[in-house]
Amino acid sequence: MSFELSRRHFLAQASVFLAAVASPPSVFAASDLVDVLLGGCRYKDIDKNVVKCSLVRVVPAQGDVQHASVDFFPHGLAFIGSIRKCVFAFEKIGPGAGLVDLEKMQLVESIPPVKGRLFYGHGACSMDGQLLYSTETAITGMGAIGVREINSLQYLGDFPTYGSHPHDCHLIENGDVLVVTNGGGDQASGQLASICYIDVQSQKLLERIEMTDERFNAGHLFPLAGRQSILLSAPRRNLNEEHLGAVSIQRNNQALDVLSQPPDVVNNMFGEALSVLALPGADFFVATHPTPGMVTIWQLSSGKLLKRFDLPRTRGLALSRDQKGIWISHGVGAGLVQMKLADFSLGSHMPATYITGSHLFSL
Repeated sequence: MSFELSRRHFLAQASVFLAAVASPPSVFAASDLVDVLLGGCRYKDIDKNVVKCSLVRVVPAQGDVQHASVDFFPHGLAFIGSIRKCVFAFEKIGPGAGLVDLEKMQLVESIPPVKGRLFYGHGACSMDGQLLYSTETAITGMGAIGVREINSLQYLGDFPTYGSHPHDCHLIENGDVLVVTNGGGDQASGQLASICYIDVQSQKLLERIEMTDERFNAGHLFPLAGRQSILLSAPRRNLNEEHLGAVSIQRNNQALDVLSQPPDVVNNMFGEALSVLALPGADFFVATHPTPGMVTIWQLSSGKLLKRFDLPRTRGLALSRDQKGIWISHGVGAGLVQMKLADFSLGSHMPATYITGSHLFSL
């Protein structure tokens, strides 16, 4: 889910917010509790009649918005360990990827695709900060994990995702295992969507958990302990937003449990179920649904719906630094709003940020 934002539309909304901020600084404050958020941006500069893309850094408390111009629409990001001075960004289904300096807010180096493949939106850095893994797909749809040396960005090789049209990936178990989602192509392909657990050292498949309902792909994933996960799905490839997406829970090497209750909520999940954020200690997780403009909150242990509310074009989720709220990106104006974890009510709001991409990331 993405859209283009007019520069004039942004400036009109932003002026209302920024007028209330006294002398906003050009860089974020040093306080550990100041939220600094990142997200992809694509907007149309009407004055120049061109579409521009950037990685955006936002400090909601200060009304500060800064851009790192890039030549692709950033989807997912990958950080090098705990270092937050730079980040790798990836285009979803495209040739774009690169390393961005977050202090200077500029693209350091582009990363070209190889073997005629396209990047598929996500990546991960090894725990020792030496290797970059990225989800990639061939023209046939078959998936691969590209492996590059972080310091030189030299391409070292690849290994299979054990499925087609891979998307999300996360390193788990101290970086020894890579969990990958495979979308599975369209229904006619005969391939089911899947979650695959791959041993990084041997590059062998450890487990494949297949989607039980052929209507759904495997999109974004939140890994849990014990090779369990929460999976969000869009309609299968080549199906439009008139078809349903889904939310599923995968437990203890068992099949995916597609949540089916309550009907008035799950039957309103048209299009892609997009971003997911879990707080296992608090026993709940949150999902966004851009097409119906809906946020759903679920009990992790039971799969029971705790709350749903409407929010137009909901997209990304990021936990606040004080861990008392979750930031949600939403709306045609690329706004941010914080949901309070105490009661799931909506609080702090920034109406215009330029973050029009699918995800939010917290520094």
